[in-house]
Amino acid sequence: MKSLIAFTFAALATSLALADPTGDPQYKHPVIKDHGGIVELPGVDHQPKRDSKVVLDITSDKKEGGVLLGFDRAGLILNQYTAAGAGVDNGFKMTLILHGPATKAALSHEGYARHTSSYKKDLGKTRNPNLELIQKLTEAGVDIYVCGQALAHHGYATSDVASPVKIAVSAATLNINVQMDGYAYIPFK
Repeated sequence: MKSLIAFTFAALATSLALADPTGDPQYKHPVIKDHGGIVELPGVDHQPKRDSKVVLDITSDKKEGGVLLGFDRAGLILNQYTAAGAGVDNGFKMTLILHGPATKAALSHEGYARHTSSYKKDLGKTRNPNLELIQKLTEAGVDIYVCGQALAHHGYATSDVASPVKIAVSAATLNINVQMDGYAYIPFK
Protein backbone atom coordinates (compact mmCIF):
# COMPACT_ATOMS: atom_id res chain seq x y z
CA MET A 1 0.00 0.00 0.00
CA LYS A 2 2.83 2.39 0.91
CA SER A 3 4.49 1.78 -2.43
CA LEU A 4 1.21 2.49 -4.28
CA ILE A 5 0.82 5.79 -2.41
CA ALA A 6 4.46 6.70 -3.05
CA PHE A 7 4.04 5.83 -6.74
CA THR A 8 0.85 7.92 -6.96
CA PHE A 9 2.55 10.96 -5.40
CA ALA A 10 5.60 10.53 -7.63
CA ALA A 11 3.40 10.32 -10.73
CA LEU A 12 1.40 13.37 -9.64
CA ALA A 13 4.58 15.37 -8.94
CA THR A 14 5.98 14.38 -12.33
CA SER A 15 2.81 15.39 -14.17
CA LEU A 16 2.69 18.73 -12.33
CA ALA A 17 6.33 19.38 -13.16
CA LEU A 18 5.69 18.59 -16.82
CA ALA A 19 2.63 20.87 -16.86
CA ASP A 20 4.52 23.80 -15.29
CA PRO A 21 4.58 26.49 -18.02
CA THR A 22 7.50 28.26 -16.32
CA GLY A 23 9.74 25.16 -16.48
CA ASP A 24 9.75 25.08 -20.29
CA PRO A 25 8.27 28.45 -21.25
CA GLN A 26 6.36 28.87 -24.47
CA TYR A 27 6.16 32.64 -24.89
CA LYS A 28 3.06 34.19 -26.42
CA HIS A 29 2.56 37.62 -27.96
CA PRO A 30 -1.22 38.20 -28.23
CA VAL A 31 -0.98 41.91 -29.09
CA ILE A 32 2.60 43.11 -29.41
CA LYS A 33 4.50 40.75 -31.67
CA ASP A 34 8.25 40.24 -31.13
CA HIS A 35 8.27 42.08 -27.77
CA GLY A 36 6.98 41.45 -24.27
CA GLY A 37 6.59 37.68 -24.57
CA ILE A 38 4.49 36.19 -21.78
CA VAL A 39 3.84 32.80 -20.23
CA GLU A 40 0.17 32.33 -19.37
CA LEU A 41 -0.39 31.28 -15.75
CA PRO A 42 -4.17 31.02 -15.34
CA GLY A 43 -4.07 29.10 -12.04
CA VAL A 44 -1.91 31.46 -10.00
CA ASP A 45 -2.83 34.34 -7.70
CA HIS A 46 -3.27 38.01 -8.66
CA GLN A 47 -4.58 37.76 -12.18
CA PRO A 48 -4.94 40.94 -14.29
CA LYS A 49 -8.16 42.81 -13.50
CA ARG A 50 -10.47 44.50 -15.96
CA ASP A 51 -10.56 48.31 -15.99
CA SER A 52 -6.97 48.55 -14.72
CA LYS A 53 -4.99 51.71 -15.47
CA VAL A 54 -1.20 52.07 -15.35
CA VAL A 55 1.38 54.74 -16.07
CA LEU A 56 4.92 53.63 -16.87
CA ASP A 57 7.42 56.34 -15.96
CA ILE A 58 10.37 55.58 -18.26
CA THR A 59 13.65 57.34 -17.53
CA SER A 60 16.16 54.63 -18.46
CA ASP A 61 17.72 54.20 -21.87
CA LYS A 62 18.54 50.54 -21.12
CA LYS A 63 17.74 48.28 -24.05
CA GLU A 64 16.01 44.90 -24.42
CA GLY A 65 15.83 43.38 -27.89
CA GLY A 66 17.20 46.60 -29.43
CA VAL A 67 14.49 48.86 -27.95
CA LEU A 68 13.99 50.64 -24.65
CA LEU A 69 13.45 48.14 -21.84
CA GLY A 70 10.44 50.21 -20.74
CA PHE A 71 8.79 49.75 -24.16
CA ASP A 72 9.40 46.01 -24.06
CA ARG A 73 7.87 45.85 -20.57
CA ALA A 74 4.90 47.89 -21.76
CA GLY A 75 4.39 45.23 -24.44
CA LEU A 76 4.66 42.52 -21.79
CA ILE A 77 2.04 44.14 -19.54
CA LEU A 78 -0.31 44.73 -22.48
CA ASN A 79 0.16 41.12 -23.61
CA GLN A 80 -0.52 39.82 -20.05
CA TYR A 81 -3.71 41.79 -19.63
CA THR A 82 -4.98 40.88 -23.07
CA ALA A 83 -4.28 37.15 -22.61
CA ALA A 84 -6.17 37.24 -19.31
CA GLY A 85 -9.26 38.85 -20.88
CA ALA A 86 -8.55 42.18 -19.18
CA GLY A 87 -7.00 44.10 -22.09
CA VAL A 88 -7.96 47.32 -23.83
CA ASP A 89 -11.30 45.83 -24.95
CA ASN A 90 -12.09 45.32 -21.25
CA GLY A 91 -11.14 48.75 -19.93
CA PHE A 92 -7.35 48.44 -19.62
CA LYS A 93 -5.54 51.77 -20.07
CA MET A 94 -1.80 52.35 -20.30
CA THR A 95 0.14 55.60 -20.50
CA LEU A 96 3.90 55.90 -20.94
CA ILE A 97 5.94 59.02 -20.16
CA LEU A 98 9.52 59.39 -21.41
CA HIS A 99 12.03 61.69 -19.79
CA GLY A 100 15.65 61.75 -18.63
CA PRO A 101 17.92 59.52 -20.76
CA ALA A 102 14.81 57.90 -22.34
CA THR A 103 13.80 61.19 -24.00
CA LYS A 104 15.68 60.49 -27.26
CA ALA A 105 13.48 57.41 -27.88
CA ALA A 106 10.57 59.79 -28.65
CA LEU A 107 12.29 61.35 -31.65
CA SER A 108 11.43 60.82 -35.32
CA HIS A 109 14.06 59.23 -37.54
CA GLU A 110 15.04 62.70 -38.74
CA GLY A 111 15.25 64.14 -35.22
CA TYR A 112 17.14 61.07 -34.01
CA ALA A 113 19.66 61.47 -36.85
CA ARG A 114 20.19 65.17 -36.02
CA HIS A 115 21.07 64.25 -32.43
CA THR A 116 23.24 61.21 -33.14
CA SER A 117 26.99 61.30 -32.55
CA SER A 118 29.30 61.49 -35.55
CA TYR A 119 30.68 58.05 -34.65
CA LYS A 120 27.21 56.43 -34.79
CA LYS A 121 26.48 58.34 -37.99
CA ASP A 122 29.66 56.85 -39.44
CA LEU A 123 28.34 53.39 -38.49
CA GLY A 124 25.01 54.16 -40.17
CA LYS A 125 23.05 54.13 -36.89
CA THR A 126 20.88 57.18 -37.46
CA ARG A 127 17.38 55.66 -37.33
CA ASN A 128 15.37 55.49 -34.12
CA PRO A 129 15.12 51.75 -33.31
CA ASN A 130 12.08 52.35 -31.08
CA LEU A 131 9.66 53.77 -33.66
CA GLU A 132 8.22 50.47 -34.91
CA LEU A 133 7.36 49.38 -31.36
CA ILE A 134 6.02 52.86 -30.53
CA GLN A 135 3.69 52.53 -33.52
CA LYS A 136 2.53 49.03 -32.43
CA LEU A 137 1.88 50.23 -28.88
CA THR A 138 -0.09 53.29 -29.96
CA GLU A 139 -2.12 51.23 -32.45
CA ALA A 140 -2.97 48.91 -29.54
CA GLY A 141 -4.34 51.86 -27.54
CA VAL A 142 -1.32 52.89 -25.45
CA ASP A 143 -0.79 56.64 -24.96
CA ILE A 144 2.87 57.65 -25.21
CA TYR A 145 4.12 61.05 -24.05
CA VAL A 146 7.47 62.75 -23.82
CA CYS A 147 8.28 65.37 -21.21
CA GLY A 148 8.46 68.85 -22.76
CA GLN A 149 10.94 69.97 -20.11
CA ALA A 150 13.22 67.02 -20.91
CA LEU A 151 13.05 67.89 -24.61
CA ALA A 152 14.26 71.41 -23.79
CA HIS A 153 16.96 70.20 -21.37
CA HIS A 154 18.35 67.79 -23.99
CA GLY A 155 18.21 70.35 -26.81
CA TYR A 156 15.49 68.56 -28.80
CA ALA A 157 12.86 70.63 -30.59
CA THR A 158 9.19 69.67 -30.40
CA SER A 159 9.42 69.26 -34.19
CA ASP A 160 11.96 66.43 -33.58
CA VAL A 161 9.28 64.30 -31.85
CA ALA A 162 7.80 61.35 -33.78
CA SER A 163 4.15 61.79 -34.72
CA PRO A 164 2.66 58.98 -32.55
CA VAL A 165 4.24 60.54 -29.43
CA LYS A 166 2.42 63.33 -27.61
CA ILE A 167 4.16 66.10 -25.66
CA ALA A 168 3.31 66.74 -22.02
CA VAL A 169 4.26 69.99 -20.25
CA SER A 170 6.34 67.82 -17.94
CA ALA A 171 6.66 64.24 -16.74
CA ALA A 172 5.72 65.40 -13.25
CA THR A 173 2.51 67.01 -14.50
CA LEU A 174 1.48 63.94 -16.46
CA ASN A 175 2.29 61.64 -13.51
CA ILE A 176 0.25 63.78 -11.12
CA ASN A 177 -2.71 64.05 -13.51
CA VAL A 178 -3.00 60.36 -14.36
CA GLN A 179 -2.43 59.23 -10.79
CA MET A 180 -5.26 61.55 -9.73
CA ASP A 181 -7.33 59.62 -12.31
CA GLY A 182 -6.52 56.31 -10.61
CA TYR A 183 -3.54 55.07 -12.61
CA ALA A 184 -1.07 52.76 -10.86
CA TYR A 185 2.52 54.01 -11.09
CA ILE A 186 5.43 51.84 -12.30
CA PRO A 187 8.89 53.43 -12.68
CA PHE A 188 11.50 52.17 -15.17
CA LYS A 189 14.85 53.64 -14.13
